[in-house]
Amino acid sequence: MDLTPEFYQEEVRCGYRVSAKMKKIWAVELDLLDKFSQVCEKHGLRYFIGAGTLLGAARHQGFIPWDDDVDVILPREDYDRLWEIAADEFKEPYFFQTTLSENGFCRTHAQLRNSNTTGFIQEDADKNINRGIFLDVFPMDALPDEPKKQEALRRELDFYKKILDYEYNIPYGVLPAKGRLFYHLIHLFFKVVPYKAFFQHFNHKVLGKYSADHTTEKVADLSLAWRDCVHWKREWFTDFVYLPFENLQLRAPYRYQEVLTHQYGDYMRIPDDVTAPNGRCHGEVTFEPDIPYMEYFRNRSEKETKYAESH
Repeated sequence: MDLTPEFYQEEVRCGYRVSAKMKKIWAVELDLLDKFSQVCEKHGLRYFIGAGTLLGAARHQGFIPWDDDVDVILPREDYDRLWEIAADEFKEPYFFQTTLSENGFCRTHAQLRNSNTTGFIQEDADKNINRGIFLDVFPMDALPDEPKKQEALRRELDFYKKILDYEYNIPYGVLPAKGRLFYHLIHLFFKVVPYKAFFQHFNHKVLGKYSADHTTEKVADLSLAWRDCVHWKREWFTDFVYLPFENLQLRAPYRYQEVLTHQYGDYMRIPDDVTAPNGRCHGEVTFEPDIPYMEYFRNRSEKETKYAESH
């Protein structure tokens, strides 16, 4: 993506200093957003910028100055179609990362990565997966209207996510005795049931259980924790508008004001403490926008080996 030299310069936005390195990270993420939106437009896939990306577009016409990630969300049928076409549309250095496209990767949503960069959360630091800078891609699923069905779905989602976490994300050594028993049972279970088949069932029959019903009042991002703030009225997403995001024009829900008010309250208000995490779900992320992740981890391994040999 062509960006002006001025874009990469350190600057102060809303009283917050945005470093030159963060500008490089933003540039990679803008390129991911651009590539993603082009593929969706080409195939007629509905997508919307979401979470902090939507908030940034509405309040800052771009990145929230103290934010470092980008998010999009697609209705279930478009999200599933994206998985089908991704391998043909996202070529190097792009990689569409899912639990099905890469062994060892376990997320309940997808990520679009740039393999010529480094960007990873700490729990992925030692996993043999693509760890380039990423765009989070979420499914939007239907939420049943009946409270009893909602509670049953919440419990089912929690149970399946626990199984996935025990298989891929929770270290055995941190578990109490009861947790270690469950850990062993889960690993025995996956010796019998293919992991990818289990995930396919979870993705379509649990997350997407009600998505064939287009009459429910609400839709939701159910892939992460169960949160009322990301349970939205379906009518807010029946169309889209383009909002400016830095040098791009990206799709937002046509009633994005209602979406943001429901999710953040007075979303135009600048937080009192812009140095705080402010609800980021990723926590600490390691970024090296100029170094391919494979080179980064090769260099790290060599340094660790030399240190071990010298001590």
